[in-house]
Amino acid sequence: MGKERRLIQSIKRASDILGLFIVEQKPLGITEFSKRLGLAKTTIASIVQTLEAIGYLEKDPSSGRYRLGPQIFQLGMQCASNIDVITTGRAWIERLCFQFREPVNVGTLVGDKATIVMRIEPENHFMVFPQAGPMIPLHSTCIGKLLLAYMEESRRNALLSGYAFDKFTGNTFTSKTRFSTELETVKATGIGFDREETIPGMAGIGGPVFNRAGAVVAAFAVTGNAENIMRQREDIIAAVRFTTYQISSQLGYQG
Repeated sequence: MGKERRLIQSIKRASDILGLFIVEQKPLGITEFSKRLGLAKTTIASIVQTLEAIGYLEKDPSSGRYRLGPQIFQLGMQCASNIDVITTGRAWIERLCFQFREPVNVGTLVGDKATIVMRIEPENHFMVFPQAGPMIPLHSTCIGKLLLAYMEESRRNALLSGYAFDKFTGNTFTSKTRFSTELETVKATGIGFDREETIPGMAGIGGPVFNRAGAVVAAFAVTGNAENIMRQREDIIAAVRFTTYQISSQLGYQG
């Protein structure tokens, strides 16, 4: 029984090490792992070396720090391919992309982070996964706003209580009060906007995806040149609503 407990504890510690990259998103060294997790360097080192050996971590030879390895990427790709909204909704997302000749992103929550799980581009008739930086801001993107707007109030309040409203452009929401009002509008209308809030000159319009139980499991957004997006604003909104209905219905939603 004692041996089994040590094994489980080791797995938990390995999970904690990998979980640090969700927050940090940068290479980390043994000392940093040790400080963040409150464990001895010798303990951390043995676990990290094992994770490196099986491909879950890889070591930067120049800095000596670790980043997520190729095995994690492969698992993530497999996980993404198993998400119902991708297998069920891909055709509708492609249709939306080619209707407006702008990229369409699909995102979901991983813990408290919004993550892009699928991207369709008009120039490439295939699925494109971001090569880096798949996490996107919650407060300045269509997808982030939609995921927050339909989240349980207690969870949303807990997430926003310590949230850093980083300012990316002059249009970015930096106040929790103003942002909360924005979320009320998003939920009331079922449409999320990015009004050049993340990148100057880039805008987006998106909608939620509901499952059989009526919970929002993902969100999608047409994103691109702000002038082009806003010129077709009403047409895009109508198409987004239609796409929300089609994908959600196929997932069993009857609302």
